[in-house]
Amino acid sequence: MNVMSVSRTRPLVLNVDDDAANRYVKTRSLSLGEMEVLEAEDGMTALALIAKRHPSLVLLDVNLPDVDGLEVCRRIKANWPDIIVLQISATAISTADKVIGLESGADCYLTTPVEPMELIAVARAMLRLRHAETQAQEAGERYRMIVESAVDYAIFTCGLDGRITSWNSGAQAVLGYAPEDIIGEPCARIFMADDVGADVPEAEMRAAHDGMSVRAERWHRRRDGTRFWSSGRMVALRDRRGEVAGYLKILYDRSVEKQARDALEALNSELEDRVGERTRDLAEANEKLRSEIAERARAGEQIRQLQKMEALGQLTGGIAHDFNNLLTAILGGLEVTRRRTEDPRSLRLIDSSISAAQRGAKLIAQLMAFARKQHLRMEYLPLNTLVREMHELLERSVGGAVRLEYDMAPDAWPVMADASQVQTALLNLAINARDAMPSGGTLRIASGNLCVEDAEADLPAGEYATVVVQDSGTGMSEEVQARLFEPFFTTKEVGKGTGLGLAQVYGFVRQSGGTVRVYSVVGEGTTITILLPRATSPATEC
Repeated sequence: MNVMSVSRTRPLVLNVDDDAANRYVKTRSLSLGEMEVLEAEDGMTALALIAKRHPSLVLLDVNLPDVDGLEVCRRIKANWPDIIVLQISATAISTADKVIGLESGADCYLTTPVEPMELIAVARAMLRLRHAETQAQEAGERYRMIVESAVDYAIFTCGLDGRITSWNSGAQAVLGYAPEDIIGEPCARIFMADDVGADVPEAEMRAAHDGMSVRAERWHRRRDGTRFWSSGRMVALRDRRGEVAGYLKILYDRSVEKQARDALEALNSELEDRVGERTRDLAEANEKLRSEIAERARAGEQIRQLQKMEALGQLTGGIAHDFNNLLTAILGGLEVTRRRTEDPRSLRLIDSSISAAQRGAKLIAQLMAFARKQHLRMEYLPLNTLVREMHELLERSVGGAVRLEYDMAPDAWPVMADASQVQTALLNLAINARDAMPSGGTLRIASGNLCVEDAEADLPAGEYATVVVQDSGTGMSEEVQARLFEPFFTTKEVGKGTGLGLAQVYGFVRQSGGTVRVYSVVGEGTTITILLPRATSPATEC
């Protein structure tokens, strides 16, 4: 708190007396008492000065030449009741005269002669009393203004018996009762029936009586029967002796906040339910994903097994082809020998040998069928259609961690090739790209056209349709790229690959009259481009 020095002002006193000598003496005495003094010699002059200067105290002689002092006193109290009137008269005055003077409105009555110090003391005492009264009135007015201006707060007081003794405008606005309808009634009228039955109003007053400030949030009842959620407090009112004289109750309508809080709690509950539902959905999705991963693992194992079988078929096919040639020569020789031999025993031996050779030929035929050593089935193929037919297979093969992108040129040229071999090559490349992106990534498949004007080491001049498989994986070093298409070469762990997939792609493409080109940077990914001859009758200029 800042302490401010306030200059002390002298109280203004009006000295009214028609005797100049008496007036001088009283004026001098009051001035010695640090009072500012005005003078008037008759009643009318006094009333004019009072209207103009409004003194704090009037020292009024009863006997005046124009207007009687008692009448002047009555006029002062009628028009300016806050001014102190100190009547003064001659020594020879009766008690009845003093009573008449006080009844006219005088605050005090003195008789002359008056000692100067006595006059000063009486004037000061009267001024102190009036100052105390003014402060009390101002404090009461401030309290009334505060209480009445708190229109958002219901403020009322109760006696010790719990009956309402005061009721502010806020209480009327919040609870609906006019003061004349509720003052004198038990405060329990504003409580809900359940709280009344539980003795809540009496419990609050007992707690306040014991010195506690009772805080509570609960439902209260309006005059129309509706309820509202309130935040309230009850405290004890004490008199000057400190004894409990009643109770003060303050209520604030928090229904809107209550509704908002309840709505928030309901929303939180709903969100918790949704989170639980989403958690269950996520668990189901994870379970499904684990199932799909297991399925992909099985599919991967099948692909690896197929690649191994393909390698075995290649090896078996080569051996079977050679053995087939040898058996053909043997069977031919045995047939010639049989025609030239007549000895039954020799014929039986030759027939036995022919039968064994035929069984071997049959076995070789089975091995040839296993090895799929047949000619390529060349046909007119639109590349974009082939790739579109593989969308589902490719998506299943690469898995959800890899994002597939397609950039198919609408004017991509058709090719003459074996459709199954093209699709197998594309699948092998996609799986290799997936394995190069263990943490997921992007796999881009594109088609286009390329004109080769000058023959190259691995490719004659001409028109070629291209299929590009590009990944964002780990990439390959130059040493790996140099051996990429060698049979049985692999950089994968044991059991993760046969090393024949890219060799098979390369062999098929080369056999079809095209080539395979590789561009790779370690840490940036790999791009593999298949070039297949364009299927066209007359050549188109590049």
